Amino acid sequence: MKARKQIFVPGDRTTTRHQVAATVLFADICGSTQLFEEYGNWQARQIESRILELLKGKTAEFDGTVIKTIGDEIMSRFPDAERAMNAACEMQTVIKDDSYLMEFNISIKIGLQHGPVLVEQDDLFGDAVNVAARMVSLAKADQIITTRETVRQLPDDLAQLTRSLGRSWVRGKQDEMEIVEVLWQEPSSLTQVVSIEQEEELRCVLVARLILIYRGATFEVMPSSRGFTLGRGEKSNLVVDNDRVSRSHAEIQFRQGKFILADGSTNGTYLLMENGTRFFVQREEFTLHDRGVICLGRAVANHSPDLIHYECVQA
Repeated sequence: MKARKQIFVPGDRTTTRHQVAATVLFADICGSTQLFEEYGNWQARQIESRILELLKGKTAEFDGTVIKTIGDEIMSRFPDAERAMNAACEMQTVIKDDSYLMEFNISIKIGLQHGPVLVEQDDLFGDAVNVAARMVSLAKADQIITTRETVRQLPDDLAQLTRSLGRSWVRGKQDEMEIVEVLWQEPSSLTQVVSIEQEEELRCVLVARLILIYRGATFEVMPSSRGFTLGRGEKSNLVVDNDRVSRSHAEIQFRQGKFILADGSTNGTYLLMENGTRFFVQREEFTLHDRGVICLGRAVANHSPDLIHYECVQA
């Protein structure tokens, strides 16, 4: 009798999953592409390796665990927000103080979020992971960005070393979140932060609304609105049916008193200002001001039927 062949199914093994409360931290090296262009592959890789070594060292020092390294970025998990915040501040400091890195003017940016996470094998999943990733994408060089939710988990002395950057829509969240910067450089010179109520009043003074006109139709975006989407997809707030337009091409968000166009497309977004200046953005952000023209996927041309005219209307 012929022996039965045993079949092995890839990934067919028992997986241990459990949920815990933790703080997720992403630390990203700024301008890593320029390092390779300026110093060459070998030296740039040495610089990156040194930075990642220091970041991993600070993670371990504050009882954190490095989950994975993603190119020039590390993702870590900490037992609580206090240790994660201290680690983030020390990460910034150690990069600036390292004798080998000083001549290269290295900067990093950090985003973190506290909340429930699903631990599966050697990886993390969940809302806190997604928000932390969004925070690091919002951060600029030398910044540590988190949310008010995370700050509430901190002791008073650490919570005082923060300032509000206002409210913003975060992808996947139903409500706006208050974005907070951690002031790690000069804690002795902190100033009083603006309250949320004052922030709401301020942004209504700065800009009342954004008017978009497309093919004779008028769209009005208010500061209190959620992200306004543009694209070829039927669910977009403004649908542009053109082959060069991505299904989810761009989104307009209101942050810190300004309307920000965030492009996430394949072919990019072209803008023509009232003074004749032209801009091209692709997978980056652009602040809309005064008035101008937006064209998705192709350069602005007078004969194009797909021009989107915009105007920031002051209060």
